Amino acid sequence: MNIEQFLIELINREGGYVNNPADRGGATKYGITETVARNNGYKGSMKDLPLETAKLIYKKQYWISPRFDQVNIINTTVAEELLDTGVNCGVAFAKPLLQRSLNLLNNQGKGGWPDLAVDGIYGQATLNALKIYLSKRGKEGERILLRTLNILQGERYISICERNPSQEQFFYGWIANRVVI
Repeated sequence: MNIEQFLIELINREGGYVNNPADRGGATKYGITETVARNNGYKGSMKDLPLETAKLIYKKQYWISPRFDQVNIINTTVAEELLDTGVNCGVAFAKPLLQRSLNLLNNQGKGGWPDLAVDGIYGQATLNALKIYLSKRGKEGERILLRTLNILQGERYISICERNPSQEQFFYGWIANRVVI
């Protein structure tokens, strides 16, 4: 799958214009918050955010900048999961998840790569570790890696709700639509 297909599915999940007072993201359209839209030069009403503008923001800020496009060259399923997590939880949260997961799955370096720096920078070490892991573990390994990424994402939602119970109104939907085990 390519980024265009990912974005169609993502935007379908995110939906149209929403402005729930309890949502920390504020006014949102296609999953793009007003703050993100403004930071990317959009000046109009969020209700009028063009679909193509949302796609450009997604590509730039949630795909190319965090280098999930480089993960996509290795494994499209893992890249799509990282994109989705970055959109829903923030790129700063999503970027280190692959490194954390690969560190947990390397059996203290016996998996064929040393522990990675958990810095959210997808350089050669991270990309090579992903290649090694997938070549050794295959389709089953991909499934376990995706589970690990989703567990970490689910824990994030639990933490958010425990810190701020007003966010519990979103919990069911987050788990139903974002955490796939």
